[in-house]
Amino acid sequence: MIFNEQGLLDIDGLIANESSFQQVMADGIVSEEELRQQSETVIKLLREAEQRFSEQDQAFIKKLFAETNVLSAFYHYYELQNLK
Repeated sequence: MIFNEQGLLDIDGLIANESSFQQVMADGIVSEEELRQQSETVIKLLREAEQRFSEQDQAFIKKLFAETNVLSAFYHYYELQNLK
């Protein structure tokens, strides 16, 4: 499910349900190799999107990807602010 009971985007739930996240976080440590592998997975998926979708679809995917990462960065900064 993309949204939680309050109708908000459930980023944590989406991430937690991904097998790639579960495998890497099983030991609670993200290694340089695991980071590299995940980067390669994302690059592979983006290249596949270039092949599968029209230019208009790609523009939408690019915007969605960018805005989702902006939101993720905001969550990160928000949490850091609240640690102080």
